Amino acid sequence: MRDTQSTASAQGPWQSAQSNSSVQVQGGTQEGISQRRERHNRMERDRRRRIRICCDELNLLVPFCTADTDKATTLQWTTAFLKYIHERHGDSLKKEFETVFCGKTGRRLKITKSDSFVACPAQENTHGYGDQVV
Repeated sequence: MRDTQSTASAQGPWQSAQSNSSVQVQGGTQEGISQRRERHNRMERDRRRRIRICCDELNLLVPFCTADTDKATTLQWTTAFLKYIHERHGDSLKKEFETVFCGKTGRRLKITKSDSFVACPAQENTHGYGDQVV
């Protein structure tokens, strides 16, 4: 018994607690860690899918972009295009867009299962942008 105590005191309290936690991980919490990892991986796949879909949509909308344009170049051309639009039209289009898509609620765009940008929930879409959410 003395050997166990002297080993624990020689290791220090943080080391003995660390070895106890590793035993717990191997025991009942391994399944919880696996579930968290699966959830994280699923969320990351979904995030990447949404980025890919949005870049594909931008490739269709932005001049000089094609289906083969890489994401970084798509974002560069999108930035240049939006700056050009802003210089030509000021904030008027930005304000109109916010009104059409978010109304007076100030809520932002939501992604639906159809993988397309949409108007805010309960906001009727009468301008032909995105899909209506009910």
